[in-house]
Amino acid sequence: MNSTKKVKLFGSIKNLTVCAMLTATSVVIGIFCKNFLDFGGVFRITFENLPIILTGILFGPIVGGVVGAGSDLISYLFSNQMYPPNLIVTFGAMMVGVVSGISSRFIVRKKGAPQIIVSGALAHLVGSLIIKPIGLFEYYQFLVFWRIPIYLVIAPLEILLLCILLKRRSFASAVGYVDSKRTYKMTYDEALEYIHKVNWTFCNPGLERIGTLCEALGNPQKSLKFIHVAGTNGKGSFCAMLSSVLQSAGYKTGLFTSPYVKTFNERMAINKEMISNDELVALVEKIKPVVDKMIDKPTEFELITAIAFEYFAKNKCDYVVLECGLGGRLDSTNIVDTSVLSVITGIAIDHASILGDTIEKIAFEKAGIIKSDVPCIWGGENNDAEIVISNRAQEMGAPFYKVDHSLTQIKQLTLDGTIIDFGAHKDIFIPLLGEYQPFNASNVLCAIDVLRQNGVEISDNAIKEGLSCVVWHARFEILSKAPIIIADGAHNPEGVLSAVESVKKYFNDQKLIAITGVMADKDYQYIARQIARISSEVLCITPDNPRALNASEYAEVFNSIGVKATPCESIENAVSRAIAIAQGEDRAIICLGSLYMYSELCACLEIKNQST
Repeated sequence: MNSTKKVKLFGSIKNLTVCAMLTATSVVIGIFCKNFLDFGGVFRITFENLPIILTGILFGPIVGGVVGAGSDLISYLFSNQMYPPNLIVTFGAMMVGVVSGISSRFIVRKKGAPQIIVSGALAHLVGSLIIKPIGLFEYYQFLVFWRIPIYLVIAPLEILLLCILLKRRSFASAVGYVDSKRTYKMTYDEALEYIHKVNWTFCNPGLERIGTLCEALGNPQKSLKFIHVAGTNGKGSFCAMLSSVLQSAGYKTGLFTSPYVKTFNERMAINKEMISNDELVALVEKIKPVVDKMIDKPTEFELITAIAFEYFAKNKCDYVVLECGLGGRLDSTNIVDTSVLSVITGIAIDHASILGDTIEKIAFEKAGIIKSDVPCIWGGENNDAEIVISNRAQEMGAPFYKVDHSLTQIKQLTLDGTIIDFGAHKDIFIPLLGEYQPFNASNVLCAIDVLRQNGVEISDNAIKEGLSCVVWHARFEILSKAPIIIADGAHNPEGVLSAVESVKKYFNDQKLIAITGVMADKDYQYIARQIARISSEVLCITPDNPRALNASEYAEVFNSIGVKATPCESIENAVSRAIAIAQGEDRAIICLGSLYMYSELCACLEIKNQST
């Protein structure tokens, strides 16, 4: 395998454009050299072979040959010659492209500069010093042998220029050249830019693209053991708690979640340490050549999933807690077939346009993660969803476990943390806040019991230690205590309702000041009605997302149901107003409706803390 990417010429407009530009460049150089650097025909100084050799290295022998022959014939047409073209010379130009393409793929074993040097030298030897002189012999006889010393100078100069061009990051990236020795390195920003490229457009759901990508990478996911987690709400908190317990039990534990709330690197972590910038860059550089060769490009989430698999496999994780991105059945994470446990935390209406507009349809999609003979846990309470999920488990021969939430006893629920009993598990402390966290913790404790039954060693001490030190941001998280500022990433009706009920539990009948922004494709009328139940005043913002509902339009919804609401220009403006009101009225502040506001909110509070 060579160090350049193999491409299909007509599979990409970019490739076609590059080939056309290289052909035109060769023609222009050839005409220029003939007009200004021709000292009697055979004594011409020319660099017209450089674009042809470059084409052969980039696109292979066939395309290199076409560009070589085409550029020679086009140069003939522009030269206003009265006699027919010399087809042997044209064949020689074609062989420059063919030989450079063949040598770069099948002859050269070393990559980078050695490949360029050998490919260029062989192309000149065959095309310029053997074939072309045959065609020119009838015109210049023995004078053609003067081409040898001339090309002993021209060829090294052309090869040197090729090396310089292909070692320059900007040029190499523009033409699609990838040096396997990584003679240049992406920056972190360039890696993120590649991941978020706009051409990762939405396409038909399915596992074909992620399957092709993982296959090309050697299926890193097959070396891992997964706890696969789906669900409408609660799956993020579940994953954080379970991974913390597994780490405390001594296992090297990977965690894959989405979306991130502050930094992209949060999406993949090992033992609570998120992936470093350098390691992310290295993995993107490794995967990029594979992705670039794919005709049916992966989506952004599929690309991120593949990066995570490579990351966890490279670091030899014992277990990976894997959160689905959207749905389950066709989610890219569902390419895994080495799960040791499947978990569905709960079902509610969300992403209806994609997953379906009924509980049963959504449950069907989530149940798609259930694997043959792999235990499955249902942590929700909806009977219609349970029927769909249990039926799927039966079809797959998967042992089915329903979490018995009647075993959950809440012993403490304050802003200092939560203490629960769940069956035989007593006095379990969880620092995570929210009325829904005892529910999530019960699902985790049930999952631990099932894992224990299947040979995973987890001590009682590991359970208590892991749950007591779990960290999960933007879920009823206290960001400030003077005044109290709470951030909750609830962004769908069920999540917002849970946050509202939590406020009522912690603050009784006290009204809070709400900072909120939502996506226009959510049921924002319902969300507004719920937030109105716990708010004395609402400050509306437009989240930084193309799908966001305009703050003014959102504020009108609150005003129409009798709650004072003000649209704000920015999160900074909303925070300043909220703090001023809270300090004057001794009220708490809650920020909810979208995860996209969380990082901006944290940044605002950090700036304010530094200024005080």
